[in-house]
Amino acid sequence: MGKSLKGKELGSGLSQRKDGRYQAKYYIPGSPKPKYLYDRNLAKLKKKRDLEKAKYILGYNDKAKKYKVSEWFDVWMKLYKIGRIKANTVRGYVDGFERGADFIGSVRLDCLTPSHIYNMVEGMQNDGYAESSVVHTLSIVKQLLHPILEDESKILQPEEIKTFLDAAKNTRYYELFYIILNTGMRIGEITALCWSDIDFECHRIRVYKTLNRTTIYFDEGKNRLEKPESVKQITTPKKKASYRWIPMTEGVELAFHSWEKKQIADKEKSGSSWGKENPFLKDFPDLVFTTQPGGVFLPQYANAECSRIISIIEKKEIELAEKENREPRLYEVYPHKFRHTFVTKLNESN
Repeated sequence: MGKSLKGKELGSGLSQRKDGRYQAKYYIPGSPKPKYLYDRNLAKLKKKRDLEKAKYILGYNDKAKKYKVSEWFDVWMKLYKIGRIKANTVRGYVDGFERGADFIGSVRLDCLTPSHIYNMVEGMQNDGYAESSVVHTLSIVKQLLHPILEDESKILQPEEIKTFLDAAKNTRYYELFYIILNTGMRIGEITALCWSDIDFECHRIRVYKTLNRTTIYFDEGKNRLEKPESVKQITTPKKKASYRWIPMTEGVELAFHSWEKKQIADKEKSGSSWGKENPFLKDFPDLVFTTQPGGVFLPQYANAECSRIISIIEKKEIELAEKENREPRLYEVYPHKFRHTFVTKLNESN
């Protein structure tokens, strides 16, 4: 049993390094050498380790691919839950899974699709299960089948979207995240957006440029630079398909107007110094998303803001999970995941 730097028992194969990172040591069947994973978040590290072990079993064991879901549940519980959690929590997993087993238990893993999960949820609702029971079962099934339905992890679920937006509501860039989620724009496209690109009369957005930071190795005369330079640039998209008009919903329009008020307040506060450090102010004087002093808002800033918001959500969830004696429900959020979610839902609706 490994321990944290404060002497707290962490569990088998887990320990904390002097630099503060947690370490997970685990073995793959048939390999005498251990494998290692690291993370500063213990809950995330446990999730990584379990996923890697499950991926190995399901990816390299032909027999495992032929498991029925109910058979895989028994294997999964022995591998990852029994011995690590209290008996009462084990009972909760078993009860929760058995509610959905009537719908997916006999399906082979190599035949399983997201449609089976949707049908399970619909069937439980039709059978009169309480919403809390349906959510509990779905949470267990998602953990169980994460390696099989891996593409689903790229999509934010409704409860995840609500949790994130609720946490982001009082932050500076809430509108940016709301707009990405409801337009499917790439983060570089939305950060390159100008007010002149938004047609409020026709309720649409013109997309024809993107903002990024890149490294240049040659000057305009094609001469090699002594030192590579990192530069911010607004360029045209690589593909013709990226030139397009996007329809705006009423919610997106309201988000733009809400953000406009913030930007106007920034300009009033900074006065003539607003935008002085913005390299695009001359060519693109009406960029929509800017920093408080009027600087350019890079895509990397959106990723950092996502991480900051998620860390707040995770802290609360981990504390709540410890009180309720369960594994915390953690998930990843980044701007491109919003786009992927939008595109997936759009395709499903057609």
